[in-house]
Amino acid sequence: MEAKELGRLGEQRAVWFYRMRGYQIVGRNVRLRAGEIDLVVRRRHVLAVVEVKTRQSLAAGEGFEAVNRDKKLRMVRLAEEYLSRYAHRGEVRFDLLSLFWTGRQFIITHYPDAFHPVSDPRQPWRWTI
Repeated sequence: MEAKELGRLGEQRAVWFYRMRGYQIVGRNVRLRAGEIDLVVRRRHVLAVVEVKTRQSLAAGEGFEAVNRDKKLRMVRLAEEYLSRYAHRGEVRFDLLSLFWTGRQFIITHYPDAFHPVSDPRQPWRWTI
């Protein structure tokens, strides 16, 4: 399967995964100045910014392994930009959803609240991981 088609199917499965768990899909492929958020979901007072990684081969590692420190910081910047546009009162968390296509089905590994950004004590407007 081509990478673009695999990514599209993976994101469809991610939407299904969150809906089955009672989440409302707030946004898909949300384009912002700093980049794109794969999914924004909400359940009660919790808003989750989700990175979806889909693989059909483990030669390059599992999907979650591609989310390094730089990608996490980018997710934090994207969340900041998103929250500046769309008000949300409540908890914000960062999820990773790793999907592996076996040829017949997706194997899903969910990392809710995968990491916690903290502000730099010397520069509180900057975030670190």
